[in-house]
Amino acid sequence: MFDITYLLKRCIRFIKRYPRTWTIIGFLAIFSIGIWVGREVRFGKIPDYFKSYTDLERSDETRQVSPGIVHRQMLNNGVLTNILFIKPDAVYIRPIQALSAGIGTETLPSLARRHNAPIAINGGFYEMSGTFRGESVGALKIDGKWISEPEQGRGVVAFKHVNGKIETIMDRIVLQHDVVFSNGMTLSIDGINRGRLRNELVLYRPNFHSVTLTMPDGVEVVVRNSEITDIRYGKGSTPIPSDGYILSAHGRKSGMLLRLATLGDTVKIQEKIIPEQVGDNNRWKDFTHIVGGGPLLLRNGVVTTTKSYEQEGFDRSFHSFWHPRTAVGKTADGTLLFVTITAANPGVRRGVMLQKLAKLFLDWGATDAVNLDGGFSSMMVIRNEVVSVKRKRPTRTPSQIRTRPTPTEKKPEKDDKPVSPEKQPEKNTKLISTEKKVKPDTSKEKQELQKVATTQNTRSGRGNRRIRPMPTYQGRAISDAILIYPRSHMRTK
Repeated sequence: MFDITYLLKRCIRFIKRYPRTWTIIGFLAIFSIGIWVGREVRFGKIPDYFKSYTDLERSDETRQVSPGIVHRQMLNNGVLTNILFIKPDAVYIRPIQALSAGIGTETLPSLARRHNAPIAINGGFYEMSGTFRGESVGALKIDGKWISEPEQGRGVVAFKHVNGKIETIMDRIVLQHDVVFSNGMTLSIDGINRGRLRNELVLYRPNFHSVTLTMPDGVEVVVRNSEITDIRYGKGSTPIPSDGYILSAHGRKSGMLLRLATLGDTVKIQEKIIPEQVGDNNRWKDFTHIVGGGPLLLRNGVVTTTKSYEQEGFDRSFHSFWHPRTAVGKTADGTLLFVTITAANPGVRRGVMLQKLAKLFLDWGATDAVNLDGGFSSMMVIRNEVVSVKRKRPTRTPSQIRTRPTPTEKKPEKDDKPVSPEKQPEKNTKLISTEKKVKPDTSKEKQELQKVATTQNTRSGRGNRRIRPMPTYQGRAISDAILIYPRSHMRTK
């Protein structure tokens, strides 16, 4: 049997015998940890973080963006809260993917500009690294087609348009996704448009990528117009047809798929949404847009507990710490509330705990609410302006600085004796000429202007180029967003 006490004694004896070796090893370990911490932790933002607590500026402004849309912005103790109150008959809402693909990321201002959306807010969680960077983690359904399956049992928000009004529902859901073969046999689908794991069957649609990006250790069945056209074994990265999809299996699921799939057979995809609230199954069929998040904050006017947060898979460090948040809620009359709570300055990680956020939704009149992706992804854009950070006053550029002419003659002082007119011109000309040669202009304003002029006149390999200002704050690149189009905006198009 392994004796941990004996091993510790041997280690202590070895350290005593070779102290220099362990000193060097300890130094290298601490040095390596320091490099890693320096790369991961933004030490430059630590002073800004503490300054945000001492920010004495307070404000509470409300303005009407368009008919039926009211924007309220509150600044308090360095935390900036933005709330959009939207009437259900005032807007058209549609989620959208970054780069219009299943993987890849894009900034929220870029998404809004590319789709000509006056209002935009960030969506759900996503993979932040690796081959599948930008792949949605959680439910995402756009125009009735699933882009990503829901994380089982997590909170989601769903939208549909009925008679010119938006109907919204929020709940925790589970998706039953099956492939039905011509002989009546079914095979459950484990995932949609994501990396394939062991013993899984994953469905790849054209809105994911041009190929499946899989390893050659499974079976991939090509389906076009509901008909099996090809079965590939031991080959990965199968091209995804524009008029069909790919069924990709690994391990046990690959053997089951090989037994059930036959060339020329017809197959169909069957789905069933099971919400947590009993009796709501039929309601979810008609919802064309679903965005996943979590946890669920409010249900029927009751604040959910931290235990339910952890049952959705969110640990204490997530729900009981001050993180920037993005959330959506609704009132009893269907009015939607889109909320971001962030630090006033970009790059500072200030926000609110989830229990506090749920109580704030109650104060604002909401009955249901769900949390979306937060952190540095939290952002709201209104008419090409990022309102989730504090607007800074523009600083004066060197070209805007007014220069004052420097005096060329020395002003006579009170104690100076008068000079005869015959000698004065000759003496003054000598003084001026010597000053021009010896004393350069030390005006800071002129030096700044000369520096800008020399920079503008420098010739690069491509010739003179106009100096462009740095882009405004764009935030972290995200996977998907919720675009909001006012009805008045839609009528003008």
